[in-house]
Amino acid sequence: MDFTLIFVVLLVSLTLGGIVLTLSLSPHAKKKKEENRIFGTNFIPSQMFMGSDGLGGIAVNDQSLTICLLHSPAVPPRLLPISSLVGSILVKNGEVLQETLRTGPKALISFQKLMHVNAERLIKSWQTPSPPKDNQRIDLIVWIHDEDEPFHVVSFLNMETKEGGILYEKSLGTASHWHNVLDGLIHQADQHALVQHEPDGRGTESPISVGCR
Repeated sequence: MDFTLIFVVLLVSLTLGGIVLTLSLSPHAKKKKEENRIFGTNFIPSQMFMGSDGLGGIAVNDQSLTICLLHSPAVPPRLLPISSLVGSILVKNGEVLQETLRTGPKALISFQKLMHVNAERLIKSWQTPSPPKDNQRIDLIVWIHDEDEPFHVVSFLNMETKEGGILYEKSLGTASHWHNVLDGLIHQADQHALVQHEPDGRGTESPISVGCR
């Protein structure tokens, strides 16, 4: 009987201790979560990157399927649903390494065609002389459905360094990671658009491609 009583008292003590510990940690966890909030917004990123030039960055929230475009401190961040994504283009010294473009709905395909020349012009402006100099440049173009500002550029490298060196490979790896993040979000956006707007199948139009040169 005494043993049973001791066991019950111990069990109750452990339970109360767990509750007290949880309550004591909750404000700290909430405060930490608040500290991760992007200034000027209610956006709490799952992951975030600010460009090497400090002028362009990107953050995503995997749960809300929202992206946040980061600018210089003087320009407010911009929140967008993944449905606003048009494409992601990874560029090295003016040459396209990887690209992912939306495949629907039709309005986005038309927008891709409309802005295709502008995308090519932007990419060509980063091309280096031949033979290339020692400066290496790696950029990610986040293409969004906005006629006024369709291209948000995140710089991962723009300095004199050797291709294949530690800094170069690290920058390229980080840029590739973010392209893959956007690739996944773009495919999710395509699936959502297919369900919402084109339940009977996509149109016959295919996405345009910003070709490598």
